[in-house]
Amino acid sequence: MKDFHIFLNRYLSKWKASDLTFMEKVIDDSFLGIEIRDGIISTHEKEESIAGWHQAFDHFKDKEMEWILTPISLLPLNEKEVMATIRATMTLEGMLIDTSNLFFQTFKRKDSEWKLIRTYEETGISNT
Repeated sequence: MKDFHIFLNRYLSKWKASDLTFMEKVIDDSFLGIEIRDGIISTHEKEESIAGWHQAFDHFKDKEMEWILTPISLLPLNEKEVMATIRATMTLEGMLIDTSNLFFQTFKRKDSEWKLIRTYEETGISNT
């Protein structure tokens, strides 16, 4: 699992850099995501996830914004899978926004690379 820690640092760095090319590569073709937003559950697959990352990165590209990504826990699920719990929020114009999103992301070792295969996301968690 040592290499997972190296991968996770790279993954978070690429997220902070709004690197859509990296996100497209790391999301597995079998990806499935679940999001809870305002109590409404939605699911999405790889293409919708990439579109969501693109929309977010594009929306903030000309703004004074910085991602704050905090790994909370790592849980090995088996020899090839690890679940990372990550709290994601941001500053806009130097001010912390009011909410965070909590990601439970499962990565799988495939062909010597870590791939994101599942995500469960709770949105709108208060930062106070």
